[in-house]
Amino acid sequence: HSHHTLSVNGRQRTITSISTTSDKEFPAALHYTFLCGFVLLILLNYIYPSRKKTMESGTACLTAKQIELVQSSWEKVEPIADTASDIFYAKMFETEPSFRALFPEDMSKQKMSLMQVLGMAVKGITNLEELVPKVQDLGRRHAKYYKVTVPMYQTVGVCLLYTLEKGLGDIWTPEHKEAWALTYNVLASVMIATHNE
Repeated sequence: HSHHTLSVNGRQRTITSISTTSDKEFPAALHYTFLCGFVLLILLNYIYPSRKKTMESGTACLTAKQIELVQSSWEKVEPIADTASDIFYAKMFETEPSFRALFPEDMSKQKMSLMQVLGMAVKGITNLEELVPKVQDLGRRHAKYYKVTVPMYQTVGVCLLYTLEKGLGDIWTPEHKEAWALTYNVLASVMIATHNE
């Protein structure tokens, strides 16, 4: 696992990300990230009362190079959007078969929506004023209508990294994986924080 140290109220806290998860470690990683979800909730509810500040704090952990890696690699994903969304949902339903019942039989609109949301988030990393309210709204809707729980976000994160790796092939590097994992963790944490509203 990779480690990131954040300074919170003057104290150094080390957060372990899921960015180096391999397929073989997958079940153990899910159990581990389940616990990480509750740590995130505690951090968000008691240490970061402002969600905008939460996201600013998270994006501050991303270097300019990492943001460039995320945005430039996303530009390469967009032309293969159909393939990428197929890979994502196939991996997710294979990992968690119970998730299939949460989605319509015809997945075409859902797949298109996934790519649109990811594109919005990736392009909006550098414009938090516009992005944060949109991400918060997504979090509220997922909690209210789809009953999404914290562990589900972790599963989605692992499946997203898997999709990017498979979709980008030789373009994908450990640096891409690290940057995308950090980006996803920031977005997911903002969404999770809306669940208790």
